[in-house]
Amino acid sequence: MDKLLLLLLLLLLGVFPAVFFQGVAPATVCMVCSNFKRGHCLRGKSNCTMEQGPGCRTRDFFIFTDRDGWKLNHTELDCSDRCISSHWHYEALKISTFCCKGQDFCNRYQGKGQG
Repeated sequence: MDKLLLLLLLLLLGVFPAVFFQGVAPATVCMVCSNFKRGHCLRGKSNCTMEQGPGCRTRDFFIFTDRDGWKLNHTELDCSDRCISSHWHYEALKISTFCCKGQDFCNRYQGKGQG
């Protein structure tokens, strides 16, 4: 009887963690910067952690001029519970949003900012 109880206990200890932690994604650390220009964070540099949800967000802000066309003004990096990759524009402002998760600092600025 003691061997059966020990076997049952070992079985429960081996199965319980796999069932309990199934589907739990690891946290993702994201870069934060409210004004990123020319490879440097000019304002608001820090990190944030997304436990769940969409993850890290990169938003490129473009300004349109007759002389230069669409020109990157600045980039914002942060965490977002509702990040949706998109390209939006209104008159002379365009915002391109990119989302990522699953790898720490996946929103590290890569110089994507093309008009």
